Amino acid sequence: MLTNYLKIALRIIRKDNTFTVINVVGLATGLAVALLIIQYVRFEMSYEKSYPLSEQVVRISMDYLNNGALDAQDAEMYPPVGPTAMREMSEVVNFTRAYPLRKPNVTVQLDDKYYLVNNVYAVDSAFFSMFHYPLLRGSRKNLFTKPRQVILTESLALTYFNTLDVLGKTLKMPRRNGTILLEVVGVVPDSPANTHLKLDMIVSYPTMMSDFGESDDNWNNNNTYTYLQLDANTTYEAFTKSLAAFSDRLVSEKKIVNERVVAQKISDIHLHSNKTYETEPGGDAQSVYFLLGVAFLVLLTAFVNYVNLTTSKALDRAREIGMRKVVGSTSGQIRTQIFMEAVLINVLAGIVAVVLVAAFASVFIEMAGLPEGFVVFEDAFFWESLGTFLLLSISLSGFYPAFVLSSFDPAAVLKGQFSRSAKGVFLRKALVVFQFTVTIILLVQTFAVYRQVKFLRQQNLGLNMDHTLVVEAPVASDAHKDNVAFRQMLLAQSNVESVSFSGTVPGLGSTQMGTTTGLNPSGAAKKTYYNYYITEADTSFFSVMGVKLLAGKNFDALTIHGFSDTTNRQLIVNEETIRLWGFATPEAAIGKGVDMWGRKATIRGVVKNYHYESPKAAHIPIIHLYSPYFRSFASVKFTTGNADEQLASLKKVYEANFPYAPFSYFFLDSEYDKQYKSDDRFQQVFGALTGFAILISCFGLFGLATFTVSKRTKEIGIRKVIGASTTSLMLLLSKDFIRTVSIAILIGLPITFLLVKNWLAHYAVRIELSWWLFSAPALLVMVLVLISIGGKTVATALMNPVKSLRSE
Repeated sequence: MLTNYLKIALRIIRKDNTFTVINVVGLATGLAVALLIIQYVRFEMSYEKSYPLSEQVVRISMDYLNNGALDAQDAEMYPPVGPTAMREMSEVVNFTRAYPLRKPNVTVQLDDKYYLVNNVYAVDSAFFSMFHYPLLRGSRKNLFTKPRQVILTESLALTYFNTLDVLGKTLKMPRRNGTILLEVVGVVPDSPANTHLKLDMIVSYPTMMSDFGESDDNWNNNNTYTYLQLDANTTYEAFTKSLAAFSDRLVSEKKIVNERVVAQKISDIHLHSNKTYETEPGGDAQSVYFLLGVAFLVLLTAFVNYVNLTTSKALDRAREIGMRKVVGSTSGQIRTQIFMEAVLINVLAGIVAVVLVAAFASVFIEMAGLPEGFVVFEDAFFWESLGTFLLLSISLSGFYPAFVLSSFDPAAVLKGQFSRSAKGVFLRKALVVFQFTVTIILLVQTFAVYRQVKFLRQQNLGLNMDHTLVVEAPVASDAHKDNVAFRQMLLAQSNVESVSFSGTVPGLGSTQMGTTTGLNPSGAAKKTYYNYYITEADTSFFSVMGVKLLAGKNFDALTIHGFSDTTNRQLIVNEETIRLWGFATPEAAIGKGVDMWGRKATIRGVVKNYHYESPKAAHIPIIHLYSPYFRSFASVKFTTGNADEQLASLKKVYEANFPYAPFSYFFLDSEYDKQYKSDDRFQQVFGALTGFAILISCFGLFGLATFTVSKRTKEIGIRKVIGASTTSLMLLLSKDFIRTVSIAILIGLPITFLLVKNWLAHYAVRIELSWWLFSAPALLVMVLVLISIGGKTVATALMNPVKSLRSE
């Protein structure tokens, strides 16, 4: 019996190739889109899940308060907070700290070779058990209890020594105050791609005390990431209440002032944290969930297509179903037959979907920013998802048509009295409205995303980053001695316009700057505790970066001394800083004193706000201190030459001055541009999803138009014979579709207005919502509808009426 059902199903599928192709391609496209997005979302939500204790480990961080109100959030913590929480909180069973060694980059020396190393952290011994890092080489006994011990990742060990048997080897870490000798005591696997704390080299935390001047009682500098392991019987909610009381005790003991200690599940960090000094740029939960919802809408649109096309062909199969009932077929047998056809269509769609995923997987991985080596087909979850979607598709797209087609009255059908059900026609129109409501929503959103990203890129950043190369300072150099010769040799190059030394450059993120709170103008009536960002700069910094001086003067190298000077310190601040200090104009701030950590400072100049970070974020208050030293970065502004020539020129001068240090550089505009990557990816992925949704909807509309026109061919022939024009026939055949899609547009526009407005609220600088942003997509949808149905209607309207009258 099953074989017979299968044979008939195959025969019917082959009979109408056009509808089969439309159904298969529509379903396959929806499945492929959903499968790829599910893989992306699963990866984004899998952060820290590879650690067995992920549900018990929390990161504690600092909130800065200004008169009780939240002003800023910092991911880092004071070093003593972890041990103190361990002692005083019964819910805490273990702790670890991770101190980032990142400014400047760590340099490692092996014999006469130097290597730059990213992602270097000093950690406590408990780190390896809390984060479940197995040792490929080495022993956990007494691990990291001594200073000057180091553990390498598998990749780094192979890079340096070409083997994992590296125990007892020695690495040299050049520093400005001497070279540290580190003993290799272990090797761990590379960090997983789905963790916020990626490591290349791990140093014992006691090294911070012996060689980096850190103290376990340092309540002045919060530079460590601190993690607590909670007791298995403690809930996160209960712990946060205890932590609030613990934070209040620290305030009462004056360990912290205008601050509070807060907790965060480590599994929430990647998608739900946007604090300063994060270990890496995080994801965006709103974007992830939004893309997931859109993917399911695309899949649902494909299901709707199948139901619409199958039920619309019910009249074609009415006599077949009637005859089957007359000769003894039961409703159950007919349902099984129709359901078998749905199974075959969906299985074919599943196969095509896998082919589509294979064809576009690499493009999608790059577009979505997934890590290199990300696998799709080797993941069992992919096949489980495919099976689940196919079952869902078969259920949604198979049951309803089966029950509709099996419900025909055989007597009415065979007498020619069968006509379309009014309820069925209404349902199909409702489904078309749903499809195009989704399409108009997605299309307007796509227009808005494109306009917003373009708008961000067109913003006046208050910077000039053209022809600017930035080189990182060598760690082991004596900056006081070497920088003068380095600067002079650069300026001697014919294509070099100017050179600047600074603590940071725009686009690198807040991790390159210091922060402080509680700075106020001398004699301020009311003390405030805003969070300010502090960096060093020389006299050339503002001209090299194209930052405009609004009032006052630039630094004077002849009268202003270094950062450690004990005399009155000179400040150049931006507009946002003087706004927070209450000065009405830049001119009003010049010469005013500032209480700075118990010492006096004077505002020498005010510069126009510049976007240190992407314009999507608000301006931050920046305080520039004078320093003429090459401690962190040298920015070189070139006048002529292509990028290769500029790079070769800079490298030659660098290596002549610092032959012992690796050359690390970047083009300033390219580095700054990286901040737009997440927006670009969202735009690309969202645009692709919208394109697929439009394609599926237009496929379905083309199928419905083809069927509708084929049923009215004889009517068209008669109308032409009695004088109807081709234009009037096109309007006749198209008006129902146009009316239906117009309803979808009227429903979709108010919905998408609210969605776009809510999405734009996350940007400090954003586009205005203009009428064309909504009307242009609506017009485009209408044009696509006319194209989808136009070809068939025009061909039928132009058909010889004699052939039309013979068609039925």
